[in-house]
Amino acid sequence: MTDQDKEKLKSLLLKERVDLEKRLLELTDVDFGSDIDSGEQESDETEELSSNIPVSNSFRDRLSDIDEALEKMEAGTYGICENCGSEISMDLLQVNPESRLCKNCKANG
Repeated sequence: MTDQDKEKLKSLLLKERVDLEKRLLELTDVDFGSDIDSGEQESDETEELSSNIPVSNSFRDRLSDIDEALEKMEAGTYGICENCGSEISMDLLQVNPESRLCKNCKANG
């Protein structure tokens, strides 16, 4: 993997990180309103927030994966399969830059 490839992938990771943070903020930014809201409206807002929990957990997991990929870039271990130690293909990294496994290990996983 060239330095130019790493920079492109780093840009993808950083862009995805910003996007996920914005989406996570939107999901968790529920306005419970003032005390004059009806009980029904507050119930709807609570239901909306609780239905967003699985999605926000998924976003947090992806953020964690992205952060780990960025840390690996700094450590010089990015793009190495955590299972077999072989290099992860650029094709896979371009689609999923936070990937931890090569195609073979993903297929056999």
